[in-house]
Amino acid sequence: MTTITAKIPDNIKDKVKKFIEELGGEVISESKISKKKAILKELENAFTEAKEIKEGKKQGFTLEQILSGE
Repeated sequence: MTTITAKIPDNIKDKVKKFIEELGGEVISESKISKKKAILKELENAFTEAKEIKEGKKQGFTLEQILSGE
């Protein structure tokens, strides 16, 4: 099988999903935000948090805290 990523209007999402399933395909994920944009946003948030920790505006975590789930 081949995986296709496509942007489609919200108003035809259900029709396209049904059509793909009728062809024997499978809709793997539905998202209004592309994975690339989501990853970039997460990275931006991580760098912002790291900067705040470096500037002393926010407290960081020790490795022990991270591993213990605190």
